[in-house]
Amino acid sequence: MAAERPDSLIGDEVVRTLGQQAQSSQVLAQVKDGQVTLSGDVPSSEAKHQVEAVVAAIEGVRKVVSHLHVDSGKRSFGAPGEAIRDNPDGRDDAQMGDIDLGKDG
Repeated sequence: MAAERPDSLIGDEVVRTLGQQAQSSQVLAQVKDGQVTLSGDVPSSEAKHQVEAVVAAIEGVRKVVSHLHVDSGKRSFGAPGEAIRDNPDGRDDAQMGDIDLGKDG
């Protein structure tokens, strides 16, 4: 049986892969035990499915949990897929809680 791939290496490849996808600039990913959780905005259903598929194809990914939203531009201050929220709801995300990077981060 092959050794499991560390989450840190999976995460590096997810970031690199998403960086190559022009329509995924607003996508965040979290990796834990080979499970990749995606969140953020994409400009179309096709882009959503493409991001999910390319991440699922990465070596070591056991499961993809998608919380991606298709943003037509109505929820943001930018064009579809280029959501720039600039804190429209008044929250201060920097004060919403601690960031847990885990042992690999």
